[in-house]
Amino acid sequence: MKTFSPPSGFVLVQLPTGPAWLRPKSKEPILHLWKKLNPKLPLRIVASRHPQRRLYPGRAPVTALPCSGLGEIVVRPCLHGGFWGTLAKDLYCGSHRARHEIDLAQKLIQERVPTPHILAAFFYPAGPFYRIDVLTSFVPESRDLASFLSTRPSPLQRRRAFVAVRKLLHRCAQHGIRHHDLNARNILISGFSTSPISAWLLDVDAIRWESGPSSNVATANQNRLLRSLLKRSRLGDLGFSEKEIPKLWREIFPTK
Repeated sequence: MKTFSPPSGFVLVQLPTGPAWLRPKSKEPILHLWKKLNPKLPLRIVASRHPQRRLYPGRAPVTALPCSGLGEIVVRPCLHGGFWGTLAKDLYCGSHRARHEIDLAQKLIQERVPTPHILAAFFYPAGPFYRIDVLTSFVPESRDLASFLSTRPSPLQRRRAFVAVRKLLHRCAQHGIRHHDLNARNILISGFSTSPISAWLLDVDAIRWESGPSSNVATANQNRLLRSLLKRSRLGDLGFSEKEIPKLWREIFPTK
């Protein structure tokens, strides 16, 4: 199965549900958990039924659950976005989608841009296509930016979190990293009980490396994030009204 030859750092395993790539150190804990739950069903399904699961909103349902030896893990189904998503939904040709995300995540880590560690990818045959789950490590004490803001955090909490967001986006701009879906759910904030707070980049399949001035990349990323905050405020799930966004935006990116 040349199409499923694993990327560097992973091994290929044939499971009842289809081929899978796993990091050697993660293989036994993940497969042991899956065997206990139901190895004949896709991991996304058995994870959603785990009594200690936690579900997170987004374009596709994301589930966090405990895994002995790995702490907590996150199971995320892959789903097409935009217009193509209305047609293909969660169906992919071969393994390119997962391979691409793994390569991008590794490059981000090399550039010292925080992003969760990918532990495995699972492929489920669906006729001539495949559905894909990507499994990552869970970032302790973390909430996405939208969820964080929905709690109406204090000015001090906001300042600490926004410093981390600025550092993350500055790092991206330095390296020409443009995130074409930089919405408020694709920035993860962690370490609320520690100092400093950290910010992580999610949904890395949507990033691209671009040449040109870093200021252009910074502006593109910020504009995409601003559109997301305005949209979330209109939907009522941000904790801030649309009229409050300009003031909030000045807190995130204060002018000198």
